[in-house]
Amino acid sequence: MKKIIILNGSPHKIGNTMALVNEVSKSMENKETEVKTYNLNTMQISCCQGCNACKKTGKCAIKDDMQLIYQDIDDADGIIFATPIYIYQMSAQMKIVVDRLVAYMKEDYSSYLSPNKKVLFVSTFGGGDIVQFKSYFDLTGKSLEFLGFGEYKILLTGGLREPKELLERSEVLSEAKDMGEWLLNQ
Repeated sequence: MKKIIILNGSPHKIGNTMALVNEVSKSMENKETEVKTYNLNTMQISCCQGCNACKKTGKCAIKDDMQLIYQDIDDADGIIFATPIYIYQMSAQMKIVVDRLVAYMKEDYSSYLSPNKKVLFVSTFGGGDIVQFKSYFDLTGKSLEFLGFGEYKILLTGGLREPKELLERSEVLSEAKDMGEWLLNQ
């Protein structure tokens, strides 16, 4: 059975970003897949303190809700990082989680993480330049690869004001389905 973790970095449980994630998830229905969603906005997750305890033990010293996410990432085959774009960046809720993933790096810069965990960035935005947004997620994807995560892909769509507008974009819906299938295939 495949295990997929969704990290919802939007402050909205039902907004444009999760509407797009739901389209990705449809391709996982009726397949032997466990999908678990974390709504980061409702969780108690502190910022990384740079104490480096994780470098020696492989575990973050901060005892907060991030410990739940670490446990599920350890067991996951794929992780969806879902975030709206605010001021050309991921949400603050998501950035804290991404920063805390440094706990997977050993002192010698190798990883505690088991290899080949696929990553999918799913992001929505109202306006702006999709090329610049893609380069931002490419940089984040490279950072996650450095930490030991596997291959990543990016699903971006813009110009959305309401989640229902997504249903009018057949090309985006098709791409979302393809991305969900990619996450499940090894």
